[in-house]
Amino acid sequence: MTLEKSPEIQAALALAVDSTQWPEGRPVFDRIRQRGLDRDRLLTAAEGLCFRLAELVAKLAHNAAGPPPPFDYHAGWQVGPIAYRLAGELKDPALRHRLAAALDGWPEAE
Repeated sequence: MTLEKSPEIQAALALAVDSTQWPEGRPVFDRIRQRGLDRDRLLTAAEGLCFRLAELVAKLAHNAAGPPPPFDYHAGWQVGPIAYRLAGELKDPALRHRLAAALDGWPEAE
C-alpha cells in the first residue's frame, strides 16, 4: 500500500480542505480507525503514524463542526509530535528540519 493511494487517507485530506465536509469527521474517523485496526492488513510504522495523523484530522474536523459529543480536546496538540515521528520513520531529514522549524524549534536539535 502506498499512503497516497489509501482511500482512508484521501478521505481525511478531502475533509481537511473543505470545511463544509467537517460534520462528516466522525464517519471519516471511524473508517480510518477501522482500517488501522485491521489485523488482516497490518500497517508499517510509517503507515501507522500516517493513519494516526489522519484520525487526528478527522477528530479536529468533527470538533470544529460542533456535533456532540466532541472528541478528545487535546487531539490538536498531538499533530506536531506524530508528524515529527512520521518524518523520522520516512528517513527524511529535510522534512524533520521543516517540521522542527514549524514547531518553533521543538524538539530540540538532535
